[in-house]
Amino acid sequence: MAPSDGLPSPKRSSGPKGQFVVNTTFKQRKISVTYGIRGGVGTSAYYTQPQPFDELKLKPEQIQEKTAKLMEKGYFTVPIAEPTRRFLHEQSSLSNPAWRQETVGKLIDLKATDYERSTTAVAKDIATTLTGRQQQLRPHEFQLRRAKNQGADQWHQDKGPKKVICIATIEGRGTEYVKRAESEGIFEAGHFGKMTPLDARAVEQRTREAKQDRFYFFAGKGICEDSIPKLVHRSPHQSGRSIFLARWQ
Repeated sequence: MAPSDGLPSPKRSSGPKGQFVVNTTFKQRKISVTYGIRGGVGTSAYYTQPQPFDELKLKPEQIQEKTAKLMEKGYFTVPIAEPTRRFLHEQSSLSNPAWRQETVGKLIDLKATDYERSTTAVAKDIATTLTGRQQQLRPHEFQLRRAKNQGADQWHQDKGPKKVICIATIEGRGTEYVKRAESEGIFEAGHFGKMTPLDARAVEQRTREAKQDRFYFFAGKGICEDSIPKLVHRSPHQSGRSIFLARWQ
């Protein structure tokens, strides 16, 4: 009987004075690695394939570099890798019942997944580096969703207790924002993070749109230091947009 796949296949050869030697070989077996929405892997815990959100596992030297950019511009970006882009589009496809059902609100919650846990660790390091104090963050949101404006289409800064925000555009127009240096003097701060334009023409000229192939990280007012910039931004006036949004407090 042929040995089953993956089990030793013994071969006998003659040895000295009536003894024999067993030469054992193993059949090679290809193991395919899969990942699901919970952020786990199938077949084996050891895998080499790139996983969604791997690009957000920033090293200490990268965090130093990125937070320096945040201090300068009010935000920093991380390019979205192909496995993450594919994952986000698959999860937000109408072929996914959880996304298709209006009763669910077109929202895919990724909290408590390996993806969220690894990114939360990085968000904590970002906040710690920005403030110079050890930070303990927990995720408020880590999800894919249809953008529902509900006030987010007005210029604002994320109010406390939110400390670190990450956003990426999946479908539709990107988030609109004004860089730190260019926002000074053209907005008036109001209640609950609202920012009122003082010069509509200047705001229009300085407004930029987030690119679809980037994660954008910025700070919220949960980080109280005035020296740390809080990005002035808003959702564009467009229906049918879908985004990835993560916020920590």
